Amino acid sequence: MNAKYQIGTPIFLPEQASDLPLLLSRVFEALRPDLLQAVMECVANPSPGGLLAFEEKTGRLTQIIGGHIVAGVVSYLHTQETLVDDAVDEARRGSLVPLRHRGWRNTSVRFLGGVCLTVWTPYLSEDRKWRPGPKRGIGRRGAAGGGCYPLLHSLGILGRATPALYSEVSRQVVRNASIAEARQTLAERGIDLDEKTVRAIFMRVGAQALEQRQARIEAAAQGQVFSDELAGKRIVISTDGGRLRLREGGDRGRRNKNGHRRYRTPWIEPKVIVVYVIDAKGDKVRELESVYDATLGHADATFEILTAELLLRGAAKAKEIILTADGAWWIWNRADALAEALHLAPGQLVKVADFYHAVEHLTAIADLCTRWTAATRKAWIRRMSHDLKAGRIDKVLETARALRPGRSKKIATEIKYFEDRREFMQYGKFRRRKIPLGSGAVESAVRRVINLRLKGPAIFWRDENAERMLHLRAYYKAGRWNELMLRVMHRSPCGMPAAVHAAMAA
Repeated sequence: MNAKYQIGTPIFLPEQASDLPLLLSRVFEALRPDLLQAVMECVANPSPGGLLAFEEKTGRLTQIIGGHIVAGVVSYLHTQETLVDDAVDEARRGSLVPLRHRGWRNTSVRFLGGVCLTVWTPYLSEDRKWRPGPKRGIGRRGAAGGGCYPLLHSLGILGRATPALYSEVSRQVVRNASIAEARQTLAERGIDLDEKTVRAIFMRVGAQALEQRQARIEAAAQGQVFSDELAGKRIVISTDGGRLRLREGGDRGRRNKNGHRRYRTPWIEPKVIVVYVIDAKGDKVRELESVYDATLGHADATFEILTAELLLRGAAKAKEIILTADGAWWIWNRADALAEALHLAPGQLVKVADFYHAVEHLTAIADLCTRWTAATRKAWIRRMSHDLKAGRIDKVLETARALRPGRSKKIATEIKYFEDRREFMQYGKFRRRKIPLGSGAVESAVRRVINLRLKGPAIFWRDENAERMLHLRAYYKAGRWNELMLRVMHRSPCGMPAAVHAAMAA
């Protein structure tokens, strides 16, 4: 591909609205020789290979055309004084420190096609005029970084990448098995970026997404509601933990013979939350996407995220909320606090211990009866499972207690599992009310979000990188990627412009 279109100034810079049609013709005219050459090469070589090369080259040229057109439009927006002034004022209002206008500067912006072009745009940085200490020279940003480009910021450009580009780059990073694979996939689509750029874009998007997640938690604490998508509906919520390995240390200390420093790789339990809607028959409503999220945080942090998402999506007015989970007490011990935060009426939160986990504990009891044959164990488990699903928990307990030869402590431990969770095992009533008995949805989410991307041999994560990946991949797997990107683009927890969010908060 002709390198002159890879980086540089846009082909045409409109200065007024009447120049916009001219922008299209100028861009097409500039690239017309390349397009014509591609056509003639295909005609001269009418073969599968020739057609493949033709399609790939025209696709790449089309992306370059799009980049120059978008760059021209961005340049034209800089001629709108009111738009520029409003962006500067908004940047100053949103800054924690005074900002000083440093004039207009050239900066590079990457567009979806991978083309990198320079844009002439206003620049603001911290006003240090009245602050003590030595003045910082031009080009010496220091450890704290530089200023900002307010109009680019107002257009959703993040880290000098356009919204469409950083959305696609980040999506490929969470979709593929590694940064290298993501880069290869992007290159196959004509977006040619090096791994360092791909990683940097993903890190910025992930950091902004996590910032907005925290803003959503704060908005929920203030009583804000962003939608009514869960109001009046039957909702199933669930949470569970997965496994991944962190990489700690390795930055300091003596190097090994191979030149690497030692580091620790402890296992940690990231937690996943799932929210979905069911109909009157207890079947999942497929037309409504589930809500997923995941975090390395502790149990309280997990329920803080879950509570915030439920409140912001109108779950306080839900018809019924069903909490399904395994036997972990870190979940059940926080269920009442969740109901209180949602202001639910007594009985509006239904607690269901996963039926299939309960069957596993029945199997454990049968396995401890060493004198039984395999057929006897199988028949006993089948009979107890039938009684348990029918709601005859007392009969199951009575039968299990009779199996304690020599006062087996192991069998007693398994019996206690049922005794402690008896309230959550009223499966007969649950079935009549068309309430799901299992927590398979969250177990599937753990596999899709964590196991297939973050867990594997010789895969270790820095905690901050894992948190970004967990959050972004959860939304991708839930089918809510665009919802998440709107928050990143607008730097807003509700996914709408800051002015709209301010009005909602008021």
